[in-house]
Formats: sequence, structure tokens, C-alpha cells
Amino acid sequence: MTSSFLRAAISNNAFWCDAVCKALGSPGEFTATLWFHRRGTPPFYPDAVTLTEADGEQTETIATLINSEKRDWAIKDSYAALDLAPLGFKLLFEAEWIGMRMPVSTASPITWQRVESAADLARWEAEWGKANGPVTQKIFTEPLLHDPEIAFLLGFEHGQPVGGGILNHHAGVVGHSNLFAEGRHGETIRRGLIAQAAELYPREPLVGYERGDELDEALRVGFELLGPLRIWLKEA
Repeated sequence: MTSSFLRAAISNNAFWCDAVCKALGSPGEFTATLWFHRRGTPPFYPDAVTLTEADGEQTETIATLINSEKRDWAIKDSYAALDLAPLGFKLLFEAEWIGMRMPVSTASPITWQRVESAADLARWEAEWGKANGPVTQKIFTEPLLHDPEIAFLLGFEHGQPVGGGILNHHAGVVGHSNLFAEGRHGETIRRGLIAQAAELYPREPLVGYERGDELDEALRVGFELLGPLRIWLKEA
């Protein structure tokens, strides 16, 4: 049986995808089973996110979308339940939804700053870009800073940025995403984001998704597994 915690994590993630697109002036669309975007999303963001377990309507809508515009399409199969190979998709990667029911605020060896201005956002994105490689298309824009339920955070050691991430509060949970860290600071940054979430959104569970070494790190600091997901890609 699908847990309400997992459903909240998925809803939170779809909200975050839509918030990024909306801040760029082009929000997506919600149905009972899908969030999707007809015109294309920024780098690293899916064109559709499933909101419920597999049903025929999801596959039919995805088929209609990919036939409406010949371009790359990425689908976040939130329950790892779809077979999109017959539509020409290839499995890009698999990951795990994760959750922490009661984040706790603990002392951090680094100093945290919430991004509040366009100039600080540009600095945050430059630091984030060092970990993710050069990105030519704008992803994060100033309207996101005006939403009290979204927090861009940057961590400093001896006055120099060493990592950061994003928190977003929706569906009764706090999503943490876009975590980046310099060198040895990975676990410190994640623990710091947990503490920031506990302070900014008290008593709200924390969610996200990870894979590989980042998943191992998340489990070490206290996250639990909620369920698998898949990312499917269809190239133009």
C-alpha cells in the first residue's frame, strides 16, 4: 500500500518543478494523475511527473504529449510503475524517495545564509553550477525568492561558500533538493540542511530523492526509504 508520506513527497516534488517553471513565466499543468509541461522545462527538470500509481490515463497523456512536439522528453515515473519503452523511451536512471519524519535542529560547524537578493541568487547559482557543470539556460529566477515556502541556502566556512541546497514547503512536508557540497563537506551540508529545515519549518517532515553515494549518505544521517522512482528519457 502506498504511504501518505510517499504521496506527500511526490506532490511536493511536482510542486517544486512547477514553481521553477512558473518563476520563469511558464507554469505547467496538473491533472489528477500527472503534472506536465507542454513546451519544455529547464535543464535537470522533467517534462512530466506522475502523481499516482500507474494507470492508462498517464500513458495516454504522455503519448499525446510526445506526439504533439518532437523534442527530448523526460518523465519522472514517481512509483517506478510505468513501462514507457513501447513509446520510445529509455530508462535514464533509478532512484529512491527518502524521508525524515522529525528533523532536528543541531549545531553546524558552518554558517548558513538564506538567499534574499538577485545578486545573492546569482552567487548561489554560480556555486551550484560548479558541482553540476556549465548550464547555458537560466533555471532559478528571482520570483522564487519571494515565496516564503521556498528557501535557497548557502553554507560558509571561514567566509567561503562550501555548499548549499534548496528547501520547499508544500503538501505538509519540506522537500530538500539541489544539494551541492565542496569536497569533504557533503555530509556536513546535508546535516546542515536538515537543521535549517527544522528551524524554518518546525515539526514538518523532510523529503527528497537520491541515488548512489548520495543515497548512502542520506541514509547515514537518518533518512528512511519511501519507495523507488525512475526517470525515462525519449530523445528527439
